[in-house]
Amino acid sequence: MGFEKRTIKIIVCVAVLLLVIGAIIGLVLGLVLPYRYVELEVWPRSDEYNREQPLIQFRVNDPGSWHPWYNRINDFLRAYETNVPEEPPRAPCSTLRHDQRVPSPNCERALTVWAPCIADNFYGYRDGTPCVFLRLSHIHYWVPEPYNVSLPLALPPDMPNNIKQMMMQRPAHVYGDYVWVSCGGEFSSDQENVGPLQYIPAGLPPGFPTARLHTADRIPRAARSQPDPLPGPLIALLFENPRRGVLINVECRIWTRDILYDRSSRVGRARFEIYVE
Repeated sequence: MGFEKRTIKIIVCVAVLLLVIGAIIGLVLGLVLPYRYVELEVWPRSDEYNREQPLIQFRVNDPGSWHPWYNRINDFLRAYETNVPEEPPRAPCSTLRHDQRVPSPNCERALTVWAPCIADNFYGYRDGTPCVFLRLSHIHYWVPEPYNVSLPLALPPDMPNNIKQMMMQRPAHVYGDYVWVSCGGEFSSDQENVGPLQYIPAGLPPGFPTARLHTADRIPRAARSQPDPLPGPLIALLFENPRRGVLINVECRIWTRDILYDRSSRVGRARFEIYVE
């Protein structure tokens, strides 16, 4: 009888221990996994969107090939339409061209900031200088650890110089922190073919101000499982002169101390292909 009681106690203890271990594992995964799944979204997307190899392909002299991309960007940007854009605007405030919209002074100023990545220019696709929009997603459980020159910590040696320069010009203790973004040709041949790249809005840091991101430190715990009330801020990447008739692999990544770069992962990294004929 005593042996049976001891056996039952052992079984109960093991069961409790397993429950505790399961709870700890669940808590750790709940804290860790969101860090690993912060994603950098790429827009526009095709109807046959392939997350591993998203392709943007069109012929400049064939409106029928680039107009669908224009429509897809408009569909994506409609969530950002407003007559009173923020300052600076988080996205183009209208998907209507100048001959279609009723002018609003605030919106017209915002569109000037986002030009040429606006509907008036067909987002560059008509001219073979396409714009691609970038946005962070899955950030509800994420608390980024931004790089800035206000902290006495070393910057990674492979960080692009334009980001380092912008950190010096806009120190975090004055202008706030940023989740920095860099883009370029993925491989050496792509770096030769991609041509000059410009981050839009021009003159602003290439990235996302943390003050505008609904990360875990900025929202109540109960709201972390809910969609953002406002769509996240965007940046646009303007291809000024991509080589025609060549498939170009493009890679974009974010720079924060807690995201380790891994070419085999989608964490904080996006890649896509562009083919301009």
